[in-house]
Parts: sequence; C-alpha cells; structure tokens
Amino acid sequence: MTGYLARISARRPLVTLAIWLVVAVVAGGLSQALLDSATTTELKLGSGARSQQAAELLEDRLRGPEPITEIVIVQSDSLTVDDAAFKTKVETVFGQIIALGPDAVTAGLNYYLTGDERQVSADRRTTLMPFRLAGDLKEAEGHAEHILDIVEAADGVEGFRVLTSGKASISVEQNELALHDLEQGERFGIPVALLILVALFGSLVAALAPIGLAIVAIVIALGFVAVIGQAFQLVFFVTLMVTMIGLAVGIDYSLLIISRFREEMDCGLDKLEAAERAGSTAGRTVLFSGVTVIIAICGMLIVPFLFFQSLAIGAILVVAVALAATLTLLPAVLALLGPRVNLLPVPLLGRFKVTSPDHSKAGFW
Repeated sequence: MTGYLARISARRPLVTLAIWLVVAVVAGGLSQALLDSATTTELKLGSGARSQQAAELLEDRLRGPEPITEIVIVQSDSLTVDDAAFKTKVETVFGQIIALGPDAVTAGLNYYLTGDERQVSADRRTTLMPFRLAGDLKEAEGHAEHILDIVEAADGVEGFRVLTSGKASISVEQNELALHDLEQGERFGIPVALLILVALFGSLVAALAPIGLAIVAIVIALGFVAVIGQAFQLVFFVTLMVTMIGLAVGIDYSLLIISRFREEMDCGLDKLEAAERAGSTAGRTVLFSGVTVIIAICGMLIVPFLFFQSLAIGAILVVAVALAATLTLLPAVLALLGPRVNLLPVPLLGRFKVTSPDHSKAGFW
C-alpha cells in the first residue's frame, strides 16, 4: 500500500502538491479564525466524569454559573487610603474600568463606595477593588485584557502600584506565556533540527524537506484542532503538543524516506523508481511507526481529564497528518527534485551521507 501511494504521488507530483497546498491554506485560515475559541485555559474533568456531570447539574439547576471576578489592587508606599491623592487614584482607575460598560464589567466596588474596612490593609496603604466580569471564562478573558491595559497604564504613575488578579487575567497571562514558549521553541528548535539534518544529509535542500513537511503537518493539524474545538473544547496546551510532536515525527519520518530515496538514486534507479522503492520499504516502516504511536496515545483518551484528552487529540491529529504527508506529499516532492535533492552541498559534510551498495533484493522494510 505504501508503495502504491508513493507511486501515484510521484507520478502526479503537481496534482499532489496542489491538493496539499489547498488543504494547508484552508487549515491555516480555519486555525486563524477559530483556534482562539476552540481552546480554554480551564482545567477540569472530562464530560464523562460523574463528578463533572454533578457540577454541571448544580450549575444549571441551582447556583447558576460561577461569576468571574477580577481584583484590582492599588498600593502606595507613602500615602494611605485617607489621603485625597489616594482616593483620586482609586476613583480614576475604578471609573476607567466601569466605563468598559455592562457588557464587560457587570459590577464593581471600592472602599470609598462601601466604607468596608475589609477592603483596606492593616497599614491602610493598600486597597482592593473587586469587579464582576460578564460572560463565561472565555468571554471574560477578552474583558480582562482591557482591564490589564488600564492597570498597566496606571501602574507606577505618581508613586502608586496598580495590580490585578483573577481567574480571567491569569488565563490571559497563561495564554501569552504559552505563545511565548511556543515561539521560543520554534526559534531554537527549528534551527537546531536544521543543523542536525544538514550534518546528516550534507545537503541544504535535503535538510529543508523534513522541516517543510513538519510545518505543513503542524498547520493542517492546528486547523483540525480549531474545527474539533468548536464541538469539544480543548485545553490551550494542545497547540504546544501539536507543534512539539509535529516537528518530531515530521522530521523523523521524512528522514527515513529521504535517506532511502537517496540510496536508491545512488544505486542507479531513476527518480520515480527511487520514490516508489522508498515508499514501499521505508514508507512501510513509517506506517507501522505512525500507527503504533497513534494507538499508544489513544490510551490518554481514557483518562477522564480534559487536559490529557486534549493533548491526546492534538498528538493523534498531528501524527496522522505527518504520516499522510510523508507517504504522499514527500514522494511527490522527491519526484520533482530527483538528483537535485543533493543540491547546495555543505563542504566537509557530504561524506556523512549514508549509502547502500546493494539493493538488488528488496526486503520487507
């Protein structure tokens, strides 16, 4: 089967490339439009857990949804809440947040409205302002971003410290940290992987192919995640899992196919025969490996915890896409490149390429 897929892909490389390009573009558009609403920072048990079902029943029939609250903190090292300047600062920040409107902030309190001493620290240099945000956690995150902007603009001005804390703002910060970590991983991981591949293949073109395939697999898998997340919300860590696993398996599977393709070319086969031979041998190895990984990861779906289920879904999707791309897209690319896969050789590294002197007898792998 893998040889057949490689053969039809290699014989119609432009059609194969066009199909994958369309799928990647559509998936990229879907992820841009839907990925944010498909993920959540809320860590909870899966919907199949009895305790989660009980909590949802209590929320629906008795207590209602849990309100999302933000606590804004105003602090001064030199002034107390009894000073006019402190009162002005608190009322200014309070007014800016309330001005976001009832669609964002449904209620808010400060010490100067309530006179409640529980909102003031013992030394009277710090006060708390609780605000109730509209909507569920996902909607509240958007409102919290505006509050964070107000707080950051007021912090450090006129000797005051202004901070905020709450479920929504913490979720916003977690999302930003996850995005930062993702960018850092890509910034360092991809160049390191490229250096290793260049050292292995001795050719820049051959080294770039696995990176490109991994990126295609990640983009398409994120598109699937965005769509699935509309019906089954996923923890935002799924994007990190897709990127991490996508780079790993995309590069690993491509490496096997490209190495075998180059060996077959060195043995005198033309590019179509080499692509088919690589697909029927190394491709079978890739298929067994990918299916084994997917079956193993399915075990995480049994755990009734949204975090593990989300990671499993992300990993399964990206492995499946990387597997499909390796068995179809990569043979098409190799058929187009042919001997040009060895272009842009790197001095002193070409000698590390692996060659096989005899492939006259094809084995199972």
